[in-house]
Amino acid sequence: MLTDIKLFQFKKFKDEPVELYPLTLLTGINGMGKSSVIQALILLRQSFDRGDLQNNNKLVIEDPALVNLISPDDMLNSDADNVEVAISIVDEQNGEAEWKVKAEGKSNTLELVKAVDPKIYNSSLFSSTFQYLSAERIGPRPNYARLSVSRSHSPIGYAGEFFASRILEAVTKVEEVRLAKLLQEKQSKKVYDLLSFWVSEIIYPGSKVSIDDSNDSTIDVTYTFKDQPTKTFNPMNIGFGFSYAIPVILAVLTAEPGSLLIVENPEAHLHPRGQSRMGHLLALASESGLQVIVETHSDHLLNGIRVAVKQEKLSAIKTQIHFFTNDFGDTIKQSFQIEEGGGMERWPKGFFDEWDNMLTKLLKDIE
Repeated sequence: MLTDIKLFQFKKFKDEPVELYPLTLLTGINGMGKSSVIQALILLRQSFDRGDLQNNNKLVIEDPALVNLISPDDMLNSDADNVEVAISIVDEQNGEAEWKVKAEGKSNTLELVKAVDPKIYNSSLFSSTFQYLSAERIGPRPNYARLSVSRSHSPIGYAGEFFASRILEAVTKVEEVRLAKLLQEKQSKKVYDLLSFWVSEIIYPGSKVSIDDSNDSTIDVTYTFKDQPTKTFNPMNIGFGFSYAIPVILAVLTAEPGSLLIVENPEAHLHPRGQSRMGHLLALASESGLQVIVETHSDHLLNGIRVAVKQEKLSAIKTQIHFFTNDFGDTIKQSFQIEEGGGMERWPKGFFDEWDNMLTKLLKDIE
């Protein structure tokens, strides 16, 4: 499991350590560095996938499918003392490593200042079980493309574009969920059965997901609902919530203990109850051995996790929240945990307090 990442003169951060727990939430106002933490991890992974990181001692900062930092200068902190940029991680089984480059010139493939201990490449970040889902996920489609080539990781696709193929694979292999806590919610252990269960929990009650692979090049996905049992629905006719949330649900259901999932805005296009249930799902997954790093703007998702802690379905010591805010333009990170019983270790100003702020204004207007 990753326990730390440290960013030196990388984008918004001058020299910032970020602790990573089984369930880590990155929250805060826009433009303060939440995405930069994730980008740093994905930069390492995309460089590894190309073979440059481990074979050529190079960091690749431009990739059309993942992270494109445009130029070396764009990755350099605006107040940097020199042109050095470094990303460090600590893995509890495989030690620590620092990838340092000089952010100068025009090339988007940068030489490392020094090589790292190759043991670090046994980390979950570089494993085939690693999964990443970006904030820009695929919307509803009449049908979905088949995954025709093998992937080194993230078989669902970074945008969830191959989720239908992943469902088909789970059905074909009669695949079972391997995260123990998820099995307590329903008798079946099959990924396919539990997918419909969690879609019903998170998106719409009484949902069933079905696939048709009779076409050689595409896969059809349809939905049926308990309150309309005789009618089937194409994704184009039921809204974005299904298309955005199902890849997240599927990524959890197909994950292995000891693996890493990074997901941006899992709450996107979900109603408040769905957001809280998504938080509950992520909590159960983390308690079962999946490390989850989440970027979120949802107090409902947070509260779903807090309730899971209160219900003793997730240990409080496995949670960590990093709240990124600003002071005179500088990024400030405040870190704290969920407490036993679901309370918060502290509640800094600006941290999911807008509901209270608006309520106060409404009450003042009434008075």
